[in-house]
Amino acid sequence: MQFSDVLGQTQLSSRLRDTARSGRVAHAQLFDGPEGSGTLALARAFAKYLHCSNPTTDDSCGSCTSCLAHEKLQHPDLQWAFPFFKKDGSTRSVSDPFQIMWREFMLESSYVGIEDWLSKIGADRKQLFVSVDEALEINRKLSLKSFHGGYKILIFWLPETMRVDTANKMLKLIEEPTEKTVILFVSEKANRLLPTILSRLQRVHISRLSDSDSALGISKITGVSIEKAQGWAHLTDGNIASAIRLSKTGSETSDLQLFSTWMRACWSRDGVGIMKGSNEFSTLGREGQKKFLAYALHMVRQCILGNYGVEKLVRLTDVEQSFISKFQRFIHEKNIVSLSALIEAAHKDIAGNVNAKVIFFDLSVQVHTLLRKES
Repeated sequence: MQFSDVLGQTQLSSRLRDTARSGRVAHAQLFDGPEGSGTLALARAFAKYLHCSNPTTDDSCGSCTSCLAHEKLQHPDLQWAFPFFKKDGSTRSVSDPFQIMWREFMLESSYVGIEDWLSKIGADRKQLFVSVDEALEINRKLSLKSFHGGYKILIFWLPETMRVDTANKMLKLIEEPTEKTVILFVSEKANRLLPTILSRLQRVHISRLSDSDSALGISKITGVSIEKAQGWAHLTDGNIASAIRLSKTGSETSDLQLFSTWMRACWSRDGVGIMKGSNEFSTLGREGQKKFLAYALHMVRQCILGNYGVEKLVRLTDVEQSFISKFQRFIHEKNIVSLSALIEAAHKDIAGNVNAKVIFFDLSVQVHTLLRKES
């Protein structure tokens, strides 16, 4: 992964190269941006540039020993951290059993999201995290001497999945780094990091891609026509990772049926339907439940945009638009704030391992009351 492979983000790429050439590289940085914006791609390109023996003003050389090792994800001075789950029967909760799959995952694409990683490791029903054991292992690896004598680099994908005790262990490494150590945190929800961690990181904000840059990237990666890519870029709000998933599945959403059935049950206060929905919701697994609630939040917000005639901001498939055109009149200025808050609270409870059936049933009853409010 070179800077030339990063979609858009040209000014940011140039700034990172200038920083590397100056020799004033912050030892702990936060690449913060939405899924599919290129956060991970930029981190990989920057790490390769820092390790390159013959970098130019525009990019890493691509042919030195370090660059070739990066291409195969086998550079001894590049470490990875990412969320995982504890394998059954394991005595310690570390990422070692997933490292081979992670390298395969990274060789496939740098434009990925948590949904892709869950699918790769078959963890649809598990909640991923980064453990204290993993933090201790990271500290051990970064305390070793650099193999090539240059930077020791850690790319930490989705650090917001760290538990509090894990973050506290990482805090010591950030405050007292070993010589020539660079930690690149790659986050999609930086606001979930502990303030003590955030305050010690140099933040690199990465904006979503423009629809034009996104469309060109989607067309290049998936091979679809530029016209179709433009449609996907608008639909996914410039999220390359989401567009790649669409190209693989051929389905524009897997949650609409559950959402529409749920809303109808809530509106009519159909107890049997709500219970059936609760049971179905509970089978999704923690990450699937969080994903569905995020989708539900997206849909109610799209209703408000539709109600107020802001069509250019609406991000819906034709099938979703068909449903929303009939449903959006029930979402208005008197219930949107409360609805959003309820769904966000349910998402937080799911992340905290509260019983999924109880959460969904309670949420459904409250949603019924809000849907019945007159605008």
